[in-house]
Amino acid sequence: MNYINPPKVQVQGVHHRTFYSRIYKHDIGYSIYLPDDDASGDRRYPVAYHFHGWMGNESSEIQAMEKVCRGRKAITVFVNHAHVNGDVKDLPVAPMFIQELLPHIDSLYQTVSSREGRTVSGFSMGGGIAARLAFRYPDLFSALVAYAGTYHHYFHKDYLTVGTPVEQAAEIYRTMMREEKFFDGNVLCEASRYADSIRGQLKISLHVGTGDVLYCDNEILHLHLNALQIPHEYRLFEGADHALEKIL
Repeated sequence: MNYINPPKVQVQGVHHRTFYSRIYKHDIGYSIYLPDDDASGDRRYPVAYHFHGWMGNESSEIQAMEKVCRGRKAITVFVNHAHVNGDVKDLPVAPMFIQELLPHIDSLYQTVSSREGRTVSGFSMGGGIAARLAFRYPDLFSALVAYAGTYHHYFHKDYLTVGTPVEQAAEIYRTMMREEKFFDGNVLCEASRYADSIRGQLKISLHVGTGDVLYCDNEILHLHLNALQIPHEYRLFEGADHALEKIL
């Protein structure tokens, strides 16, 4: 993991900052978009946290997300995190984010520091991380947007859903539901475990292109949320492949 990655191209309103992580024992970079280039006055702003995809960093998706940032009166924080899914012993994503970065941002900026003023999003691997965080901590986030989320890492390794035709998703899902081993710490498990807290409380939007290798992954999560009667938006982008800028 590269801990500090300033943007190579400057985007108006975006600043690069660092904070010290006791968990990682290192300074870690983050990029932050401030509406009107100023969030230090009396007005408080909601905060949107965004997790990058595999091999990305806190600066790699700023340009793709620029129109989203400018389309809302909110602070946007681009999180730098390990190239892993979920929490691992050496680089735990969730504790660093929940215990360190969230309070750091709330202490420095004029934020709405409640679940009503806090949302989370992510692309690809970051979409999977964002989904797990939103499902696991529904008291912290009011909305989730997962852009072409990578969920297959959370499924049993016998099922390789990458590139699998979407027509097979329902069959794969039915098979998974018959075996308990598929509910051991994956994103489906989180949705089931916290369904009562999520339902009607967390606004969920899943975006994916029909030409994306992760289309089947997203279809399975969509089927699971339907089975749990958890309302969500499922946005399909005809022909779009695995590219963030095509599914915003």
